[in-house]
Amino acid sequence: MTDIAISVEKLSKMYLLYNRPVDRLKQSLFGPFGKNYARIFWALQDVTFSVEKGQAIGIIGRNGSGKSTLLQILAGTLAHTEGEYQVNGRVAALLELGAGFNPDFTGRENIYLNGATLGIPEKEMRKMESAIIDFAQIGDFIDQPVKIYSSGMFVRLAFAIATCIEPEILIVDEALAVGDAGFVIKCMNRMREMRERGTTIVLVTHDVQTVRSFCDVALWLHEGKIQGYGSPADITGQYLRFLFEEQNSQSTINEQAPKISSNLKSTTNPAKPLIFLGDCTHLTRWGSGEIQVQACQMDNGMQTESYLFEYGQKLKITIQALAVVDVPSPFIGFGFSFRNTKGLDIITFTTLDQNIHFQGLQAGQSVVLEFEMKNILAPGSYALVLNIENRPNNKPQYFDFIENAILFTVVSDMHIYSVVLPDIHHDIRTF
Repeated sequence: MTDIAISVEKLSKMYLLYNRPVDRLKQSLFGPFGKNYARIFWALQDVTFSVEKGQAIGIIGRNGSGKSTLLQILAGTLAHTEGEYQVNGRVAALLELGAGFNPDFTGRENIYLNGATLGIPEKEMRKMESAIIDFAQIGDFIDQPVKIYSSGMFVRLAFAIATCIEPEILIVDEALAVGDAGFVIKCMNRMREMRERGTTIVLVTHDVQTVRSFCDVALWLHEGKIQGYGSPADITGQYLRFLFEEQNSQSTINEQAPKISSNLKSTTNPAKPLIFLGDCTHLTRWGSGEIQVQACQMDNGMQTESYLFEYGQKLKITIQALAVVDVPSPFIGFGFSFRNTKGLDIITFTTLDQNIHFQGLQAGQSVVLEFEMKNILAPGSYALVLNIENRPNNKPQYFDFIENAILFTVVSDMHIYSVVLPDIHHDIRTF
């Protein structure tokens, strides 16, 4: 257990809900005699997980899924009902906006108030004061009552205090959502530095890209229960699939959508045979299913079965799709992306964004798309992601969405320090 920062075992939190205020009084008066005027609600139920020291865990889920309740218990501000948990190390928490601040105190006074709450002597806080004020960047407002602060100023000061005291465990509950872009980048850089020094970070956010790029492990809560726990790329992918299916009241393509035949007739001639995706049971795939990707391929023009591509080579992506039913929409789009092992889409392309519109498709009609590009990806492992969408407005509706259609590797003898290295033309002059 010496390497475990947070250990949670069958943790549960129950609330009693009342339909009317008078029912709460009746419960206190007649409850001991067997009368019941309350409804039981489990905000958390049988939650079990652990976080190693120095890890960053991202907690995702819809509003009301129990994320904030879990963080409040871990921070020690809320009592649990059942189960056990252990937090090994000094904790600093950014929970609801303004928590831990006295609204009538100035920002400077609240620095010392927070230090005292965490058991840090005033002498130590004096050494940290200038670093906290410099990081917060709220100017003369540091000596004004915090009740006049904007939400952004609240977050700046709260984050500065929580991180400058060098906690062993930092808990952040969606606090950065109200910060401006520049400050959010500054905060993420600070948290990366803390993690490198061994700080354990618990982060609640609705931004799955942040979870994918920053966190070592992800936890998905739904209605107070763990829905998924593991790799950020896998868990966030499952979560996005759940959100899509819920919003569109559709089941996965493999369960409900019409099936396409494996009798594939290729109308294109890639260097490699097309891969029929109907045979790939390992794929994460969802969508309404009216139009489906039948097959795909990715090659560099050479007759080889390898999915090892060199930086700078020509890459060709071939997609063959079939309309299963009539789709009259004039907003049909086809797209692909290259996703890294963190789950981040490094390069994305859609026909709709290139003003290429398909004026509806008829049942049985096939579409073959070929895209060519120079490989500008840095060395590493990637996945080809495919999608067919309907976008009558800014929010896409997916006919088919396929993650990890093809896994491939990029190699290079060059030293590339960014995620991509485009061919940049330059003009250098000396005077």
